[in-house]
Amino acid sequence: MIVGWKYRTTFENAHDSFDKIAKFQKEAGADWVITSITTGGDNGSFITAVGFENMQAYGKMDDMWNAPDSKMDEMMAANLSKSEGIETYSMNTLVGNIEGDQPNTVFANWIFECDDQQAVKDSHELDWKYYKEGGCSGIDIHQMNGGDYASNGTYMFVARFNSMEQLGSCMDHMWSKSDYMKSSADYHSKIKIIKNFNARVLRSERFK
Repeated sequence: MIVGWKYRTTFENAHDSFDKIAKFQKEAGADWVITSITTGGDNGSFITAVGFENMQAYGKMDDMWNAPDSKMDEMMAANLSKSEGIETYSMNTLVGNIEGDQPNTVFANWIFECDDQQAVKDSHELDWKYYKEGGCSGIDIHQMNGGDYASNGTYMFVARFNSMEQLGSCMDHMWSKSDYMKSSADYHSKIKIIKNFNARVLRSERFK
């Protein structure tokens, strides 16, 4: 289970916020925390994402954050005053093969709608075939909840690369040097893309 916060702020504030949030999330039992800068949809915004074993683990963290003696809101007040919230969402992995960490990770992300969840699951095998040929190191598809995505039919497609150059090379391969679009035409006719953006990881820490 992943919780994400997208917001606009300065690089300095994003790094300072990460230091505080990472310390708290480690104590609260989170699995990992990542802060990224985006290009594309909501251009120039930051995303802080935190991974949990399950909803119960997330709930435990939220209880700790909002406990009367927590002081987390007080600690984060200066950071929050310098930030403009864009959206908050949670996700559960539907299908995927992203494992481990990479030193300079960038992600290509698509948020989309589809009424056929089985088609979404089945798309992973075909997408992975072509993305892997283009240099991708893993693809996850998450079901989204919360915020503007309070629907069982909203998903986030995430493809991981070790550099933006590698991501760009893969896109060149996918769109002009392979038959990906032809092979996936039937599936793509079933989906509606809401937002597309790339994300470069600035800070990350894994606790488990």
